[in-house]
Amino acid sequence: MLMRRESLWDLSENLKSKKVFKELLELKSIHGSSINRKLEKLPTGLLQETAFRIFKQIDQHHKRLPGFDKIGKLAAVDSSQFSLPSKAGEWAYSTKKNNGVKLHLCLIVADENTYYPGKSILSTTGVDDKEVALELVVDQAVTYIYDRGYISYGLYSDLIQKNLKFVARVKMNSKLTIVNKHDIHDEPNIVLDAEVQVKKPKTEETIALRLIEFLDDESNKYRVVTNRRDLTASEVAEIYRQRWKVELFFKWIKQHLKLVKFYSHKKEAVWNQLWLAMIAYGLCELVRIQTGSKKSTWEILKYLRQYWYDSWDYFIEALFREPSRTSKGRRKKGKPGRPRKYPKKLKTVQIVQR
Repeated sequence: MLMRRESLWDLSENLKSKKVFKELLELKSIHGSSINRKLEKLPTGLLQETAFRIFKQIDQHHKRLPGFDKIGKLAAVDSSQFSLPSKAGEWAYSTKKNNGVKLHLCLIVADENTYYPGKSILSTTGVDDKEVALELVVDQAVTYIYDRGYISYGLYSDLIQKNLKFVARVKMNSKLTIVNKHDIHDEPNIVLDAEVQVKKPKTEETIALRLIEFLDDESNKYRVVTNRRDLTASEVAEIYRQRWKVELFFKWIKQHLKLVKFYSHKKEAVWNQLWLAMIAYGLCELVRIQTGSKKSTWEILKYLRQYWYDSWDYFIEALFREPSRTSKGRRKKGKPGRPRKYPKKLKTVQIVQR
């Protein structure tokens, strides 16, 4: 996963071509079909436990971070889908055009530049996000962020009863009864700050929430509800803006680890490859933490790939090597004279290379 091997043949040939790797594994060669069978037989529970242990180490390191000023630490809850073929993926059938699995994730956002996986759950795409939402949240010191896929007044009620803080986006036509409006004090981009009531389905229980409407930099309007009344409307809006970090994480594992194509489409193999991807990300983050590097996790991964077969000391030397160039490059000099009044006219260029 770290080396982004895209096929079983690639894995097999890589082993054959690397003498040091063969000596390390005490294995001269292995056929792609053998890797396929082994991937299916790997103990999924062990891979899951390994991923959780790595994320716990990362969390223990970052626990000292104070979080966002006045807001504290955040956690974005969301899921991402991974498609499977129509025939081989029938075990994960959802609709006629959709077989696949989901990675449900609680991403801890410690500050503007620090975010990492917390708890995660795998499921088929037929499982609604709201069904596993409560299993991902446990910390009363964190404010959880939800997108529109988690609109559920029952969920909001359960979070309030568990003394869990949250900010959740709702639809523009969501039925919310405004009780009273707060003065927005000329807060930029804030449209509405109000106390509202909603009724929990079936039980008709009334839930009291705070509603914030705000505009983003492109004047798109957002509506969020929250139980945080200790913050300004702008601070609540800022909490929701941090939800984008979870999208960046999903993009990272799909793009940099090529987690859009599975080696095998059997159920156990799919679960195992997803956990292996999470482990790979966690290892990059641990390397970044333990080396004290200021580089991003993506930069760490690039260095790992370049120095994969070298010694650890050589990798560290490369990671902290000072740039050889101190110059900022050639400076472009401005041309003298008045600026061009009319656009430059180009003539047809005729070149024949013989």
